[in-house]
Amino acid sequence: MKKSAPWSVAVATLAFCGAAVAQPAFPTKTITLVVPFTAGSTSDISARLVAQKIAGPLGQSVVVENRPGANGQIAMQAVARAAPDGHTLVVGSVSSTVVPGVLLKVPPFDIQKDFAPVSVIAGTTLVLLAAKDAPYNTVAELVAAAKKAPGTMSYANSAGLYRISMEALNLQAGLDLAPIAYKGPAEAANDLIGGRLSVAPDSLGSATRLVQAGRTKALAVLSGKRSPALPDVPTMLELGYKDFDYNGWISILAPAGTPPPILQRLADEIAKAVAAEDVQQQYRAVALDPVAMGPKEYADLLAREIAKYQRVVRDARIEKQ
Repeated sequence: MKKSAPWSVAVATLAFCGAAVAQPAFPTKTITLVVPFTAGSTSDISARLVAQKIAGPLGQSVVVENRPGANGQIAMQAVARAAPDGHTLVVGSVSSTVVPGVLLKVPPFDIQKDFAPVSVIAGTTLVLLAAKDAPYNTVAELVAAAKKAPGTMSYANSAGLYRISMEALNLQAGLDLAPIAYKGPAEAANDLIGGRLSVAPDSLGSATRLVQAGRTKALAVLSGKRSPALPDVPTMLELGYKDFDYNGWISILAPAGTPPPILQRLADEIAKAVAAEDVQQQYRAVALDPVAMGPKEYADLLAREIAKYQRVVRDARIEKQ
């Protein structure tokens, strides 16, 4: 056994060297980070902050390209077809990655087969809003009002994640709040304030501004933990709603087939960028939670989210489009 040890070490060393030689050079040119949403959106803001930070350590420019349209699907499909070499990446959200596969009859892509997870870069908290003069101030009062007048109350469906979370509320509370489709949360907020909606889920940044301006009131946090920005607003979990935890997140993905060493190199630099104090300060300014999650953790998150949302779609009998 003692004589075989040096041979084993030599074989292991050669194997390691061979693997190192086989690793692709990266990056060799400018990296394009495609954002499926408009400039100034939280996805765009977080992407640009990260892009600026990772360019130096990677030794190449990282260009952010906004390509909005079709709820993010145009950009997602374009990047799915790009060369799997790490030089073309896309910013993802729950609504642009997980939701198409659970709400569409013919999804434009398979998020688990057509993409390689790189990293989650930020988290977003969801809040349930009502108009300031609505006759309910709590979720319990909302539920009572909806049960007293079935078929008369509605919620804003301005993003796939928002619809899933509200259908989860319908299921657990035994309600029939009807979804009203909107192009985005801003349009939904206008109708909520104008009394044309019963409630509307929204991200923390927008929700906090509306609450502080006295235009709406927050009934509950739809994500799993309270927000320091609205410390007196309870979570749905605290109110007794089982497993009610609907978080938004912003992520980065590469085309499927991108070599794992490249994915890990990107994830490592992204983690350092998100940990930077100036980045965290700017995140907090737009109500984003700094998160750094590597390829394996992000892949696991996708699997859990897909399973959770599929259950809601099935149990709520949501008809796929």
